[in-house]
Amino acid sequence: MKGGIGYFSTMKRILFLAVAALLSITTVTAQEGCFFGEKFMNSKTTNLVDLHGKMEKMDSVDVVLSAKTVTTCKKAGCWMEICTQDNQLNTRVFMKDHAFGVPLEGCEGKEAIVYGRAFRYKLSVEYLRHLAEDAGKSKEEIEKITEPETAIGIDAWGVWLDVKCN
Repeated sequence: MKGGIGYFSTMKRILFLAVAALLSITTVTAQEGCFFGEKFMNSKTTNLVDLHGKMEKMDSVDVVLSAKTVTTCKKAGCWMEICTQDNQLNTRVFMKDHAFGVPLEGCEGKEAIVYGRAFRYKLSVEYLRHLAEDAGKSKEEIEKITEPETAIGIDAWGVWLDVKCN
């Protein structure tokens, strides 16, 4: 009998289960730490070694990548450097269109999950010196930068960091 008491009871159970499922998905992704920029699901992450391998054959690729934070921009949080756990590979992450920033301090050595587009780029000596200045490097360290750099970078739409939220 459609529309009877049993029908509404069944619909309530289905609605309850659907809401419970959605809440459990949210809970799984809302681990300790903070999102900056766009929030994203981080269940399928790659690493820097795999990314560098993919970039040998591609000009760009969308990624959700897990790595260790080396440093962040000390002026605006508009970029960060990440590396493998063994510190063998480093990659710069730029906050897409300066739409958001990450903390200026307290991120070093912390886990980062980055959601964005990886790409190849060439940085001029002038820009590399600007980044070194933003990172708080000494004048002597900045002056040692004399060659442009070709590398893989990431334009991030969102970043999750294993830091306390304010």
